[in-house]
Amino acid sequence: MSKQKIFSLLILFTLSTGWMSCSHDKFPLPSIPDVDDRYANIGKAVYNLVYPILNDQNGYNFRRPADIYFGVDNFLYVCDTDNNRIVMLDGGGAVQGYSQFILHPEAVTQNDSLALLIVNKTNKIYRLDLFSVGHVIGSAPVEEVFAQTSEPSRQFTGISVHNGFEYYVTVVDTADSNSNYLEFSFIYDFNRKHQLKGPLPLYVNGTGLFSAIVPTAIVSIRERYLDINRTLEDSPAFWFTQTGRTSLLANSFKIQEVTTRKFEGQDLIIPNTGLIGTDVYSTDRYWNPEDIALDRQGYCFVVDAGRTLADPDTTKPLPGFYRFTPSGTLLQSVTGLGNGDKQFTNPKGIAVSPYPEDQTVYIADTDNNRILLFRLSTN
Repeated sequence: MSKQKIFSLLILFTLSTGWMSCSHDKFPLPSIPDVDDRYANIGKAVYNLVYPILNDQNGYNFRRPADIYFGVDNFLYVCDTDNNRIVMLDGGGAVQGYSQFILHPEAVTQNDSLALLIVNKTNKIYRLDLFSVGHVIGSAPVEEVFAQTSEPSRQFTGISVHNGFEYYVTVVDTADSNSNYLEFSFIYDFNRKHQLKGPLPLYVNGTGLFSAIVPTAIVSIRERYLDINRTLEDSPAFWFTQTGRTSLLANSFKIQEVTTRKFEGQDLIIPNTGLIGTDVYSTDRYWNPEDIALDRQGYCFVVDAGRTLADPDTTKPLPGFYRFTPSGTLLQSVTGLGNGDKQFTNPKGIAVSPYPEDQTVYIADTDNNRILLFRLSTN
């Protein structure tokens, strides 16, 4: 085990033992759901909303939060987009700190040295080195670690670490996107020194599997195997979401898993065709899938922005989130349009605590300016 990894584990231990003694912003205690909500689904595994909702009324001030990530350090990180910052929360939703200014952060991930990596729909990547500042997020300088100045029209929309320190970035090129199919989409692969290794060999604007059309988010298979199996954690496999359409082209596979096969001792990435026909690859379930998360057992969680209140087309799917088995079977979903307790307006981020015991799903409900917590229950 490297010294850097040992130092990371030591700081995690220090943080975990210090939580009870730290004082932070004070928020209302969780409350019991009303009677109808408690007893409507006896015997069924359903997601119940956890109160209080993290919104203005309960002391939060999120403005169009676009992403939420459950970190290696067991903290939550929210891209508080229109407040131009990253908000650090504990697992229950209590604020632990705020980053320095980052213009409109859109997606966030964390590497094995506890550094946050952030994209913001520009051609740049930013880093917050939490380890160097004792995990006080407000003290971490915002460092620009990459800028693709040769491609000013490219926007980085999602990011996910693989192999400990390398990472993937989903990319949309907005040049000529309003008039024709010349809107190009890629998934970039970076090494641990923030050097672009190149785009992955997916088909640009293809209409089937192993094709990218306006990708919105990516999650490495590493999220499933953190601290469990180092060999599998180093796999290049991943899932990604995409809008799946330009003005002239459309891709029915808006959720895709890219897996691997061995060739001459190396892992080559290939599309997972075994999920064709399963619920997760459904061609009519989603409208704008925005984010995806994995837990340690391989269950897949997808948040779909769905249609908006201004959209008169009621045939489009409602916004919400879905939970699938590793084999692609839909288990639960929570969908609804609006600003009620179990409704969403343009949700763009999803995170999940790692283990199924007392597991919590976190949703960045973007246009409602709030974070929602859901817990699976049969009671």
